[in-house]
Amino acid sequence: MARQDPGLRFLIIGGYAVAAHGHTRATFDVDFLARRSDRPEWLHRSRNADLQLLGESNAFAQFTQPTGGDGLDLMFVEDPTFEGLWLESVEREFGSLRARVPSLNHLLALKLHVLKQGLAHRTSRDAEDIEMLARRNRLDLSAPSYQNLFLKHGTPEIYDTLLRILRKP
Repeated sequence: MARQDPGLRFLIIGGYAVAAHGHTRATFDVDFLARRSDRPEWLHRSRNADLQLLGESNAFAQFTQPTGGDGLDLMFVEDPTFEGLWLESVEREFGSLRARVPSLNHLLALKLHVLKQGLAHRTSRDAEDIEMLARRNRLDLSAPSYQNLFLKHGTPEIYDTLLRILRKP
């Protein structure tokens, strides 16, 4: 009997997770969040799947398919961070597959963390994701819990800007 490889736990983040929480938008890759301790195995399996490494840093690895198609972006976090996100994650359907995505609040925190970095190529998309997630899920961002979330993972300026945007229909 052949030995079966154990599965690696991951959460779908990025555009597919945003869609899973109510806001569908175009995306050209699949984003996974995984434990940093699993990084060597993720890199090994990605290469064995004939994905080509485009770039990597301590926290990320980005792959493309040699024949075209969607790419794969891997974000690595410390194990305790991953476990906290996993515990509150929710299962969603993606076509005929089921996978886990961060809870809405954790997804907002991830988006705020990126938005706070002020990366020009991400700012517009992440701000729109936060706005649309708030609208589609009818979130009252003036509630203390959301104010705390925004101030912990974002900035006062981001929080104030989104409050102003959400006042408009």
